[in-house]
Amino acid sequence: MPLLLFDPTSLLVGAVVLLCLLWWKSTRRPSGLPPGPGLALPLLGHLHLMPKDPRAQFRTWRRQYGDVFSLYMGEKVMVVLASYSAIREALVTHADVFSDRPHIFMIDEVNKGRGIVSSSGPMWKEQRKTGLEILRAMGMGKNVLAEKIQEEITHYIQAIKDHQGVPVCLGRLTQISISNNICSIAFGKRFEYGDAEFNSYIQILDETFKLIGGTAVLNFLPVLRHIPGDPFKVKTAVANTESVHNFADQHVKDHGKNLEERKEDMVENNDFIYSYLHQAQMQKQQMNVNTTVKGANLKFLLTDLFAAGTETTSSALQWAMLFFLHYPHVQDKCFEEISDVIGLHRLPTMRDRPKLTYLEATICEVLRKGDLAPLSVLHATSQDVNVRGFVIPKDAVIIPYLGCVLEDPEIWGDPENFRPERFIGPDGKLTKPEEFAPFGTGRRVCLGESLARMELFLYLATLIQHFRFLPAEEGQLPPLEGVFGLTHTPQPYKIRAVPRLESCGDRSVTDQLDWLVSMVSSVLCN
Repeated sequence: MPLLLFDPTSLLVGAVVLLCLLWWKSTRRPSGLPPGPGLALPLLGHLHLMPKDPRAQFRTWRRQYGDVFSLYMGEKVMVVLASYSAIREALVTHADVFSDRPHIFMIDEVNKGRGIVSSSGPMWKEQRKTGLEILRAMGMGKNVLAEKIQEEITHYIQAIKDHQGVPVCLGRLTQISISNNICSIAFGKRFEYGDAEFNSYIQILDETFKLIGGTAVLNFLPVLRHIPGDPFKVKTAVANTESVHNFADQHVKDHGKNLEERKEDMVENNDFIYSYLHQAQMQKQQMNVNTTVKGANLKFLLTDLFAAGTETTSSALQWAMLFFLHYPHVQDKCFEEISDVIGLHRLPTMRDRPKLTYLEATICEVLRKGDLAPLSVLHATSQDVNVRGFVIPKDAVIIPYLGCVLEDPEIWGDPENFRPERFIGPDGKLTKPEEFAPFGTGRRVCLGESLARMELFLYLATLIQHFRFLPAEEGQLPPLEGVFGLTHTPQPYKIRAVPRLESCGDRSVTDQLDWLVSMVSSVLCN
């Protein structure tokens, strides 16, 4: 009879011991690590405790464990920063340590760690520096760029007028219009609203932002991507991302064919692609072999501009119109201010911005209450670092929970209310608390913040000037609950954009009717 080295009982005991060791390892917190929930499972960590939208759970853990707490996501340590002071200490005070992106599936495998949003180290520094220099040369934050945006707004306003005040969902139209501003900057052209191919890319982009939130588990358990079918929609998200990359790459190739025919003095201020390719050409001539400014990296940078520049600003505008339905007095007060400062006979310009305090406060409140990027963008630590007395290890995944800051009662008093007046001081001037950082903080603050703020001002000032926004059906308001994904967007809703009576001076349609009734009454009484 052969000798059995391991009988079934021994194998079972060994398996149980191994599982216990794995469980112990996964739940054992190294000395100094921020506190957090204790029930971590082998291989999974705390993934089983994470809902698709983790914000409510994060708020609960913040109350239990404080402003800095940690989890195990698979085998990775994740640290959540749930207060402004903690976020600032990490991203500003220790900026050198917290400026990387983590090595996770969606960053390494899908975006290849390139572009601006997904890159780290020298790649990120050079891409951001080059991108920012080009955007500034093209007029970022200046009137030349504002004029391009105003041109697009005229198309947008006319497209809304074409609906003649009937109920309509303006989400896709708004996305296309905002995207056209990015396309004008990046490609040197805009697309017609009826362009079927461009519409399909906008739809893909919108779908991807919503899908990526649901694929988060793949970032920590990438082996799940091999499951038959596509239960986590990761294959769809990857295919969509590739489509947007290809869209950008085709424009890069088309520009590359014409680059040699263009004069150098025209390149710098024409469009982003020509300027970038020109920079790449100069780096090559200087034999700079270490540069990352190469045509092969441009499509990733363009995708970042195209995606981030479209989604967040268009979502903010959709939130603004939704808030106008729920808080009509805010809309009316904005219109009164615009009527007094600008009237209805010319379009708003950036020169009007300092005088439209209430509108600016309303934009701030939209960004606060809309909570466009509640979990910001993931960061990673490049080395062990001490924050708030805790030791955060190298390669930890960091979540700056901005949404928690924007709804903190200690900062805002009544964060559940939509109240623009909170951004107006006793002197009647615009005031912004330091904690108001909807675009992030630190070295990786949103590259397009100044563009987004310019767009929001010009679009909203012009929209309010031209339309009164009403519910699709009287007395039935669409919900204020949003859709959580990579960003936080409103649920699709219909709205009536009723044109104001522009030919009657600086009064709205309602004002004109009231004035007419009062005049008739006066005549009859006399």
